[in-house]
Amino acid sequence: MDKNENLHSGHYKRLRSKALSQDITKMSEREVLELTLQLCFNRGDLNDLSARLLKHFKSYYKVLSASKEELLSVEGIGESAAEKLMLLPKLVNYYDMSKAKEKEVFAYCTEDCIKIACENLKNLEHERLMMFVLNGSGKLIKEIVLGDGQDACVKVKTNEIILKAVESKASKVFFAHNHPTGLAKPSMSDINFTSQISKALFYAGVKVVDHIIVAKNEVFSFSMQNML
Repeated sequence: MDKNENLHSGHYKRLRSKALSQDITKMSEREVLELTLQLCFNRGDLNDLSARLLKHFKSYYKVLSASKEELLSVEGIGESAAEKLMLLPKLVNYYDMSKAKEKEVFAYCTEDCIKIACENLKNLEHERLMMFVLNGSGKLIKEIVLGDGQDACVKVKTNEIILKAVESKASKVFFAHNHPTGLAKPSMSDINFTSQISKALFYAGVKVVDHIIVAKNEVFSFSMQNML
């Protein structure tokens, strides 16, 4: 192994240790993609490759959602690596399905939605927007992180939410986000987001049953306030 390979090996080991020892959502998109590429390549400089992929596809999600032809158009991606990248979302979906079978959770009412939202968001130090996917019986079948950071409700794209809901075979969904340092009071952007996404999902055949805001010592429910 030459000097460059030794440097790469040490860098990748540090990157894996970082991911294992902290919340991976706090890592940069480039770092997470580089970590993912380690599963597809045995050696080489993956830093530049991750940069090229993000420049081409614009986001981690779009890299892992790309077709083989799209992936092969990026320099450094061969057929084997493209197939491995395409397999990763399928493996994650299988993991989610297996996890759901271990513990069945139902959201029959507002109180259930609040409980689920608090379990996922109450202890986070940064703002996060999530969508909880329910089947027709109210069973929770998927928890999806839609965005992190301030104004996540503004940044997330409506068409991407609809795609995720439809792909998850949702009958109903509810949204939740947290205000780690503030009050559980909806901003105008929260209100606009809830109104717009409820209408958009309605036309896609999916009902929005609530939007929960979780703060340190209180919660807010759009449903309870008749704001849906």
